[in-house]
Amino acid sequence: MEQLDYAELCSALCEATDEETLKDICLKFCELVGFEFYIFGIISSASSLSSPTISTISNYPDEWFKNYFEEGMQRHDPVVRYCMQNTSAIRWRQLMDLEQYVDAIGEKIMIRASESGLCDGLSIPIKAPSGEIAIFSLASNREEGLNQRINACLPFAQSFGTQVFECYSALMLKLAQNKQTHLTAREKESLFWACEGKTTWEISKILDVSERTVIFHLSSATSKLGAVNRQHAVAKAILSGLIKPTL
Repeated sequence: MEQLDYAELCSALCEATDEETLKDICLKFCELVGFEFYIFGIISSASSLSSPTISTISNYPDEWFKNYFEEGMQRHDPVVRYCMQNTSAIRWRQLMDLEQYVDAIGEKIMIRASESGLCDGLSIPIKAPSGEIAIFSLASNREEGLNQRINACLPFAQSFGTQVFECYSALMLKLAQNKQTHLTAREKESLFWACEGKTTWEISKILDVSERTVIFHLSSATSKLGAVNRQHAVAKAILSGLIKPTL
């Protein structure tokens, strides 16, 4: 790989202002390292721990991509299972020998992926300080020279994947800021103290307001967050970063 070409792609990443540009840069990286396919995904539990949000950019075959999420394959995907628990890159063929990540369903998923043109590949876990987990994968539909291609691209792919994560996160943050639920200062304060296990009466004394006012603020916050009860509202506010620890 030409160092200059790689540097130009990294520079372009820093200047990307929309998702389509990011996709184009990822595709160019694929071409540079000799792979046909890529996927970058972020798994975020900000809205739910049991049903986390998965955001992706990819050029995977359309039918495979559609079936993958419609059938919920991510729940048994050995690549996802591995990346949720590890930080080092893994080749798919090597992953199949690690029984703790591959059950019978997972093995069938990898076979179906191969039949869809994703014969073998490389996946890189990326862990964010915020708790998000990202995965950057490169895949090929041809076996010839794959060992050499993987070995040659690995250092670049790890660095590139991290930069894609930073750029994609920045783009998503801008979108989220436009859509983020707005809580008033009083609603945040009420949720904060509810998180600390305080009753509505105790919160009213802390905030020097009536208990009825606290109940109103908590009910309003619960409604805005689309939560089913006060505890759920507190959890969603924490996961969304709307209420934070104070030092």
